[in-house]
Amino acid sequence: MAATAWMGQRLPGRAAQAVIRAHRRANARKRSWSRDIARLMLVASILVLGVLAVEIGRKAVTILSHNTAQQSVEITG
Repeated sequence: MAATAWMGQRLPGRAAQAVIRAHRRANARKRSWSRDIARLMLVASILVLGVLAVEIGRKAVTILSHNTAQQSVEITG
C-alpha cells in the first residue's frame, strides 16, 4: 500500500474511492481463497484423524484377540 499511497492524495474523490474499493475487493477475494483452503485442510485433517482412530482400534482388537488366543492355548496345553 505504501507504493500507491501517493495516489490517494492526487486522485479526485471518486477515483480515490474506486481505487480503495478495488483494493478491498482484491483483499476480500484473497481472504475468501484463504478461508476455502483452511476449510479444505480442516476437512482433510479430520478425515486423516478418523482413519487413524479406526486403524488404532483395529490394531487394538487384533492384539487383544491374539492375546486371548495365546492364553487359552497355554491354559489347555
